[in-house]
Amino acid sequence: MTGEDERLDPTIFRSTEPLKLYRIARLKYANLSGVGAALYPGRWNRLGQEAIYTSTDPGTPVLERLVHTPKTMIPSNLAIMQILLRRSSDSPETQIKAVSNRNWMLICPTLKYARDAFQDISSARLSKLIALALPSVVTSSWNVVLYPDSPGFWDRVSLHNVKQFEFDPRLFPEHTPSE
Repeated sequence: MTGEDERLDPTIFRSTEPLKLYRIARLKYANLSGVGAALYPGRWNRLGQEAIYTSTDPGTPVLERLVHTPKTMIPSNLAIMQILLRRSSDSPETQIKAVSNRNWMLICPTLKYARDAFQDISSARLSKLIALALPSVVTSSWNVVLYPDSPGFWDRVSLHNVKQFEFDPRLFPEHTPSE
């Protein structure tokens, strides 16, 4: 098994050990609300459905934020959140659904396709899930979407810590003084 295969091994979601998840958000929104996604839905939630987009690796939210940020601005007032998802031994796979097909982006190349696919998988069988895990497109790690309205969410998910986060300005060459 290669390093990439190990990082994308879906069996990590069958463990009963707590799962550490990471998210970068504006400091004032560094919480477990999910309201922002309900107002401005992403690929894996519907309008009005609360969701919290996280990752199993602390570097992935950094890359995800960079991908979605204009290079002419350096995001500020950010925090990196560490979230704990506690799983129980009474069927941890019912709490997290892992979509292990790394080619989901080819299947769902646009937001519309992804939302249509999500409508199909967000049926009654997923309504009891706390999380949906998908391979990241930007790196070899898992993105995990948490659903705060799911039964048992608040018993299993907690905000472990929040730390202020700043991007290294060298990532934004337009703002780096010339030498």
